[in-house]
Amino acid sequence: MPRDNQHPQRVNRVIDYIGEHLEGDLSLAHLAQVGCFSPFHFHRIFQTITGETLNAHVRRVRLERAVSLLKASPGKRITDVALDTGFAGTAEFSRAFRGHFGRTASSWDRRSALEKSKICKAPEGRSFYSEEELEQWKKKANAQVRVETVRPFRFVYTRIFAPYSAGRLVDAYHALLAWLPTRCIDVRDVAVIGMSLDDPSITPAEHCRYDLGVGFPSAGGAAGVLEKMVRARGRRGPAAVLNASECAEAGYNLRELDLKQAAVMACAGDLGYVDRAWHYLYRNWLPQAAFEPADFPAMEIFVQLPEEIGWETFNLLACLPVARL
Repeated sequence: MPRDNQHPQRVNRVIDYIGEHLEGDLSLAHLAQVGCFSPFHFHRIFQTITGETLNAHVRRVRLERAVSLLKASPGKRITDVALDTGFAGTAEFSRAFRGHFGRTASSWDRRSALEKSKICKAPEGRSFYSEEELEQWKKKANAQVRVETVRPFRFVYTRIFAPYSAGRLVDAYHALLAWLPTRCIDVRDVAVIGMSLDDPSITPAEHCRYDLGVGFPSAGGAAGVLEKMVRARGRRGPAAVLNASECAEAGYNLRELDLKQAAVMACAGDLGYVDRAWHYLYRNWLPQAAFEPADFPAMEIFVQLPEEIGWETFNLLACLPVARL
């Protein structure tokens, strides 16, 4: 058995597995095996680390994935969405949806916010834009969406629970940038990436998760999103990459990612600009495109760091992983 101080990394492995296998076996016994835990203790370990029971987490992630699919594909049948997200059928999905959001899936127009949720209230001040408003914003900002190749890359990250409270995200960012030089990694040779694993308009703030880390560009060959960005800085990428053991020693996780493609929007502006970009990608672009969202979180790849331009404005790439229909 792995040592006890590796529990967070092993629970993160289970969380990642759940997100990637929503249609598969997500029983307690199987997930305990994925995380190398005893099934007799896994449910308590999981709840202690995440603040959710395992069953509640699986149900919530399946429902949130279903909401994402329903938003992105207005013509898709509810039955197909239910099966795609691991529910046994429409009846089970309908009960779960109504119990979680306080309304039936068939009564939702797939566009308006799920504001009447009994359990998952949207955060105060949540923004909402009509399709027309977003189209006008895109035209005025001359914003463009392009589908780009994302080459396989190694992602070293920390998972932050309740990231938007008590400065946790900022503290994690500073800790990451302080740690990289100790491993002889220049931040200019990697891509700082943030991934929100949950939709804050659906998920309670205390259950939101955010992965903050760095992506290591592939060496040689054709350039993908990460490679282009690093080369634009006049850099060729790090001379060495980090391995799992040295990451674990410092409390970081490591994943090998292969996303294939992503819809990309360049964002240079304040938080409102970034917010509109994400709304446009999900609300306007995706339903009309020959793509659906891939089973992977959206990413924000920082072209410039806060040290360069401050914390009030951003220069990043909003990247929505996609797969062809």
